Amino acid sequence: MTHAVGWLQGWRLTSRDEPMSLLFITLLACRPSGEDTAALEPLPAMGNLKIEEVYYAGSPPTEGIDRYYADQFIQLRNISDHPIELGGVGLGDLYGLAGEINNGNEPSELVEDVDHVYFGNLWRIPGSGEDVLLAPGDCIRIAQDAADHQPYSTLNHLDAHYETYVESGEDHDDPVVENLESVFYTAGYDWLVTVFGPTIVVVAPSAFESMETVGTGWQEALKVPAEDVIDTMEALMDEDSGDFKRLPAHLDAGFTYTSGTYSGESVRRVSVDGVLQDTDDSGVDYAVGAPIADCSWSDAG
Repeated sequence: MTHAVGWLQGWRLTSRDEPMSLLFITLLACRPSGEDTAALEPLPAMGNLKIEEVYYAGSPPTEGIDRYYADQFIQLRNISDHPIELGGVGLGDLYGLAGEINNGNEPSELVEDVDHVYFGNLWRIPGSGEDVLLAPGDCIRIAQDAADHQPYSTLNHLDAHYETYVESGEDHDDPVVENLESVFYTAGYDWLVTVFGPTIVVVAPSAFESMETVGTGWQEALKVPAEDVIDTMEALMDEDSGDFKRLPAHLDAGFTYTSGTYSGESVRRVSVDGVLQDTDDSGVDYAVGAPIADCSWSDAG
């Protein structure tokens, strides 16, 4: 016999028309009673949380504008049969160019440090440990802006789990969707990951115990131990941009790329017989296609 158990994800407004009404949103799963209860004890995110989809290229020109990127998002999934601890997990993009965007651009030398990764921006999921649990097989979607992006995009992120809000006075801050915590930030009024191809990295909470800000000669970067890396997705400008890899080969041996900027394309992890593929090579682990964004907090339970 089983019974449903709700795991904490956070407080969220039940209706955009009733801003004072709150609903305790849970990620539901069935936990066996008796001797099997321990089998579903929460696990750490390391080894169990994967980047499933990254939409970074931006939307094709439409409605009189030639570029639109506020619809960017990242989707993460629990691949285990246990709940996993999301509280305190970090997510961001690494320092460095995606290729020779302008004549004379050079790769970053930081990739030669195989014991560390260097963030240009880093965010953190609020809470710690079991404060935020993700049910077996479930997912979260993190939006740059939690908004309905029509008519400039087909995407609607009003049902995202989190958004990245920059306290600049210009960024969109949805009143319902919870903000990630900004830990290290070097971008502009909005967290725009490069449309030429970012390197997205997820790190364990332990990363925040030994991170260090370093100079690069152009801007600062955040140095984090490679041993704290949970998962990666490396994208570059095109097939000829391999010299601009930001990750050492032991973390990610390859890279992916879209057909161009503002192409409306996403990169999504390959699924083989229902299992997300992870060979530590973004060149084979991710496929390019239209964004799917099939993860919504309103689907939970």
